[in-house]
Amino acid sequence: MISAIEGAFVQDSRVKNFWEARAQDQSLTDAEATHQDVWQRWLEIETIKPFLRPTDRMIDVGCGSGYATRLLAPLVRETLGIDFSESMLARARAAATGKPNLRFEVGNALDLNPSALGTFDVALSVRCLINLESWDLQQRAIANIAKLLPPGGRFIFVEGLAHGRRGLNALRTRMGLSEMPAVWHYVHSEESALIPYLARFSTLDARRHFGVYDFVSRIVHPMTVAPEPPVYDSPINRTAAQLAVQLQDFGAVSRVAFLVLSRRTT
Repeated sequence: MISAIEGAFVQDSRVKNFWEARAQDQSLTDAEATHQDVWQRWLEIETIKPFLRPTDRMIDVGCGSGYATRLLAPLVRETLGIDFSESMLARARAAATGKPNLRFEVGNALDLNPSALGTFDVALSVRCLINLESWDLQQRAIANIAKLLPPGGRFIFVEGLAHGRRGLNALRTRMGLSEMPAVWHYVHSEESALIPYLARFSTLDARRHFGVYDFVSRIVHPMTVAPEPPVYDSPINRTAAQLAVQLQDFGAVSRVAFLVLSRRTT
């Protein structure tokens, strides 16, 4: 019988091996290595930018190839990217040459130590916790990230949301589309559990969602090109991302929870 800890290690190894292979695939750009939907990546980055300050010391937990980290680093004073995939970090370091305010280190969201890393003005988690195999492990990672922030420090949380995904699949079904296939290593957060747990450590300062992008890219786009499959890097997805920066509609079908939280004083 496998214990819970052993089960988590097995899952962690499978997920790590998956990302190691992605990092070593030279057919993928740095933008595609961690997420093939390049316009969702653009949307994430553009939505994060207004919440950064030039004086910030920032940590990007689960930075992957460092693509977003590099684009955000010029907006802050100092940036540390951590990831458990050595191959992803090799990509990140190769592209960060000549950027003295940006460095990358091996690290795991389940084992973060402020004594070793220090504290940060802002912490990012962009599709990192979604790779943990259970809500229990996601809670552990959230608590670890919170420890890296002083009172008033900001946690920018950009993770998968189960309710939005269900809503999007329900609408796709109504429109004659198949449901989006499940991703074996993704565990989407349930908002009913997520928000109260985050409130233990932080207050919610701002919330955004990507419902416009999901509605256009996952419903309008595939309906328009059927029976051909939709393509991520397409003009319609680009337009959807540009609209989603400005418009907060279709929240019920947003696959992503974008939260900006401040660390509580107690």
